[in-house]
Amino acid sequence: MIARVVSNARGLLPGLITVSLMYLFSISVAWAQFSSPQNLDPASASITLGTSFQSDAWLVYTYDIDETGNVVNAIIQSTNGVLEVEQAVLQQVNAMQFRPAQRSGKPVKVSADPVVYTWILDKPREMSPRFAELYQQAWDLYAAENYDAAFDIAIKLKAYPGRNAKEEVKFQVLAASLASRWSDEAAELQHLSRVVEFQSLALNNNFNNSYVPTQQYLQILKRMQTLQLNNRMLADAGNTLDRMQSLDRGSEVVAEAAAQYSQAKQEIQALPDVVIAGELVPLYREGTGSWKAGLSRRDFSISDVRGRVGAVFLVCAAGERSLRYPSREPWAIPTGWSQCKIDVTGKAGTRLVLHQYAPEQLSAPQ
Repeated sequence: MIARVVSNARGLLPGLITVSLMYLFSISVAWAQFSSPQNLDPASASITLGTSFQSDAWLVYTYDIDETGNVVNAIIQSTNGVLEVEQAVLQQVNAMQFRPAQRSGKPVKVSADPVVYTWILDKPREMSPRFAELYQQAWDLYAAENYDAAFDIAIKLKAYPGRNAKEEVKFQVLAASLASRWSDEAAELQHLSRVVEFQSLALNNNFNNSYVPTQQYLQILKRMQTLQLNNRMLADAGNTLDRMQSLDRGSEVVAEAAAQYSQAKQEIQALPDVVIAGELVPLYREGTGSWKAGLSRRDFSISDVRGRVGAVFLVCAAGERSLRYPSREPWAIPTGWSQCKIDVTGKAGTRLVLHQYAPEQLSAPQ
């Protein structure tokens, strides 16, 4: 079986066989006078590779659509280095044809959001001899508490050309462990989330060959939940617990995670303002940054922005919408919408604070 995932920058990697590509465009024109480009062949919106492509690949690409509806400036921005996949993806992207975007009735050039493409096959994997050698050296240095030297090797593993999915997962576990030793919880959570993306891809597609043994994966998820609760990310922690319970509801580690979540939920829900710190992280070097967090309350806002926020989106199961930013009043999740998260884009490295307000907090006299 093959897992092919295509998503825009506001999508995660949810382990679907095929995901239709949504086109969301970064524009600097008035929305009221703007019409988005339309793909003239919707079937081409999903990149298709044949079974002859036997190497795991993941990449991020960007492109523009000019005034005539042609794709221009298609670029692979980040990749694990599988050249034949990169070439095939760019060939298909460049072949797409659009009805051009318009502003005030005139065609205009627009840029598409970065697109994440993942191509994973269900087959046994092993680390290459050289990768395995470097990986073991890193762990030996880690065990000797020489974390700086272990980090130097981790950098080499991250840049290892053509690494397969198993090697990527191994690297991310190592990187998360190093981040933990340096008490960098944000980086640790980011690396563990990458492990979960790949493992979820395998599990959701019923792969015979996954990447992490079940008990180790449960421990990874439990650590993720702890990090999320430490930052009051209640909705995200609840999703992590759901993953654990779907794997092994009766195990001791899942019971411990459920008790931890229940206690933290009571404490967090008692707060008049649930405050979460965030930082915009780029999908690729020099790229636009983004930050996402699940929402556990209806009313929310952001403050203490250090950097630049370009756009704020509300993304829910029922749909998504752009939010006015800056805003003097808190935003509100529409009635009936659920499973919502905030998605902030802007300059990479921008830091901010998310507020989620209790109803009585908003109604209290100022």
